[in-house]
Amino acid sequence: MRDVAGPRLHLFVCANRREGSPLGPGCGAYGDEVYDALKREVAVRGEIRETWITKTHCLGVCPEHGATVARYPEGVGGAANTIVTEVRPSDVASLLARPLPAPPPTAEHADALEIAEIERELEALEELQRKKVLDLARRLKPGLTLEDVQNPHDFPELDDPDWHYADGVLTGIASVKTTVGALIRGRKRQERED
Repeated sequence: MRDVAGPRLHLFVCANRREGSPLGPGCGAYGDEVYDALKREVAVRGEIRETWITKTHCLGVCPEHGATVARYPEGVGGAANTIVTEVRPSDVASLLARPLPAPPPTAEHADALEIAEIERELEALEELQRKKVLDLARRLKPGLTLEDVQNPHDFPELDDPDWHYADGVLTGIASVKTTVGALIRGRKRQERED
């Protein structure tokens, strides 16, 4: 095993196709179009070595229109999220935008910034997964609310393995968020006592 230099930006474009699923068709044709548009633009810019474009199967977020794209490193193009959805070929320029460099934090604020960043990321991750759970539920039974999906036993349509998996991931994220929050509060309490 050996390390190699990575790209400035790596985009993973979902082109998964699903047939006959109540969850929808997947990213399919939109994913192929976004992938092709990104490859062309990267070639035109002469950035093939520093910008990698990879076609993938499911990234876990199924848009109704457009494709899902995972973007690493995060923050490219000024966005905080590493996963974007409802992407169309017209979004290529914003996906490839270079981020503005952030000034380095001072030593005294570094810990607070890291904690705040962890909390923001967990909050964003939970919100993204909550939206996915609700979107999947609404594809199985239109009109469901967030409160409805918290009582899935009331809706036989939610007896779907993909939906149960997404709901389980949401539960796991909520558990991690609670645990990290408790650790942060304990650390702050300890600092006050010292």
